[in-house]
Amino acid sequence: MLWRIFHRYASTTMTNRSKSFTYPQRINRSPTAILESLNTCVQTDGGNPSYLFMDDPFLIPTSAHEKRQLSLSKASGKKAARWIMDRYSYAFFYDVAVPSIPSYFPNYTFDEKEFIEPDETTLYKLMNWNKIIKAYEIYKKCLDYKINISDTCKYALFDLLCIYNSDNPMEILPPEEDWYRRELNETNQSGLVQRTWKDNGLAEQMFEELKLTATSEQKIRLYNSFASGLFKYNHAEKAMIIIDEMKQNNISIDLITYNYLLRSTSLIKETYDTRWQFMIEYLNEMKQNSIQPNLRTFNSIFYTLRRCSLYERGPILALSLLNEMRQCGIEPSLGTWAHIIMIFYPNDQIGYDTQILPQIMDELEKQYELNGKQFQWRDIDDREFFFNIMFKATVNCRDVDLAKRIHRFQMTGSNSRFIPDGFKEQMYYTNMFRLLFRFDIPEHVIPLWESVVPNIYSPSINIIEDFIEFISTWNIKDYYVRLWSDLILLGFIDNKQNNRRIIERYLALLINNDQENLSNEQIKQYANIARQILKRFPLTSDEDEQQIDDQQQQQQQQQKREVNEEQQQTKQLKQFQSKFQYSGQLLSNLIYLLTRADDFDASWSLYEYYFLNKNILINQLNEISLMSLLKLSINQNRIDYALNIVEKINEFNYECLSDALDLLNRHENLDHKDRQRLRTIQKNSSLESAHLVKLV
Repeated sequence: MLWRIFHRYASTTMTNRSKSFTYPQRINRSPTAILESLNTCVQTDGGNPSYLFMDDPFLIPTSAHEKRQLSLSKASGKKAARWIMDRYSYAFFYDVAVPSIPSYFPNYTFDEKEFIEPDETTLYKLMNWNKIIKAYEIYKKCLDYKINISDTCKYALFDLLCIYNSDNPMEILPPEEDWYRRELNETNQSGLVQRTWKDNGLAEQMFEELKLTATSEQKIRLYNSFASGLFKYNHAEKAMIIIDEMKQNNISIDLITYNYLLRSTSLIKETYDTRWQFMIEYLNEMKQNSIQPNLRTFNSIFYTLRRCSLYERGPILALSLLNEMRQCGIEPSLGTWAHIIMIFYPNDQIGYDTQILPQIMDELEKQYELNGKQFQWRDIDDREFFFNIMFKATVNCRDVDLAKRIHRFQMTGSNSRFIPDGFKEQMYYTNMFRLLFRFDIPEHVIPLWESVVPNIYSPSINIIEDFIEFISTWNIKDYYVRLWSDLILLGFIDNKQNNRRIIERYLALLINNDQENLSNEQIKQYANIARQILKRFPLTSDEDEQQIDDQQQQQQQQQKREVNEEQQQTKQLKQFQSKFQYSGQLLSNLIYLLTRADDFDASWSLYEYYFLNKNILINQLNEISLMSLLKLSINQNRIDYALNIVEKINEFNYECLSDALDLLNRHENLDHKDRQRLRTIQKNSSLESAHLVKLV
């Protein structure tokens, strides 16, 4: 029975099967297509640290200083590994990778014979390994030895000299170090354009040599490369001389040179109108020569308009350029929108009513969906978009909903990679949270804060102070204790430069809270925070520190008679090392929190520490802390301590002296000697309110 069913099924399938088979067309994909597909499935998660910082949970950095230290340490380790590979190159030629990865091998080591007997092959090797200056030396040696060098090799070397300004290219930084390149490498952070072209350099020398023998086709490449190099390194005057020479000799200008020319217009013309007319002339020239503009062409024009900061026609011209760009079938990049934003908002006071930012976000969200929910790097200016739009949304527009919309878009997919360095990321989040702290409500701000801090964003001390002020304004009691944990996690408590400033602000937050309505659990938690501060920064007077140092020196002399240089350096560092400096205000807050939890011993030790070191401490103990300590002393029947506190209140001439006298006067366990001492305090007081208290 089963055999019949199987035979019947097999016969029907064979008869219905098509006799021809069409193979699907091959889809050409990049080597990283699978990784790119997987990447689209992953969202930026603020709950986990960056892949760079993945480590043992105890070692994961949370503060900005720790992240920077770990990143630069990894970069230093990579450089050390590269040095080992180059130093002992013979040990690193076993290749197990398929396909082979050239960057994992030592750099090519040139043999001296290659320099003694140069040829074109050596030149190409040197150029491939970015030894441009050495390649030029070998080129000159080939000319001296009358060794034939092809024109292709000559012009390739000339192009590299123009691109790298007659020098070897800068070393590519590791990604970890590149993130901090603004503070590590950039010498010109003011944004001013500086001329960096090397006059009479190797590029100019080779240009004069090749110009004598170049054909008409070679002159096109020669002049365009030279002019592009001059524009790139901001020598616009000489570049325009080359452009005029090209026009006189009927040498055509290519698209790359036009792009550099349009981007350098602000260096050539001074007034805004003449800059625009200058660009129009060269755009018409491109049209006459049938040169089709590309994305870089339009971004160069937008960049020049952006540098015309107060040009009245700027926004109108920008919109007309945008329409022209679309008619040419060129899709705007993120860099295009970044320039348009700066054209509409040239400073902090202009552009509030334009409402261009929401329209840009609408356009980008549509473009993002049409592009398969991803953006590609299309122009070097794309890295400015998120920084610019968040800055203008928060400073100019002050639009909370728009700022959160921008942030959601930035966290979507891989869009966060368009924030190129640590400085721009810091400013991006700083501007966003400053706006939210001023105009938004805690139900919206706190979840957003927790989603990015500390794994994505490590706030600065100014933002932490704004956050403390935000919590104080909205009286978010449930976050008070957690805020202390955040301060420790972010490294502000261990930061010797700013820890006292942050601790004072935080304790003021706890003190200014509604103390009468606190639960016993909250009072204990606040007191535990005060004890943690004292544990981290023990109370030691100058005399105690001197005794401790003397004892340590005696022990060291007994153990070692000869002190080496390393110990001397350690001693010098200890002398210059800054210690935590308490103040009267800080001690007052600690005393108040501890007295609320009935911790008399700890409170009294702070009280004694102040009067032992009052000559070097800033501020006095305030009235609230003294009265709180006085009440605790009376409740625990410590009359001598209470009288001492009242004497100090009188010494400080505080208005609360009358309340202190009345409070202690109503105590039943005062003997005759104590009451006599109380009358003496009242008699010596200069306050009228103190004399109105009727003592028993």
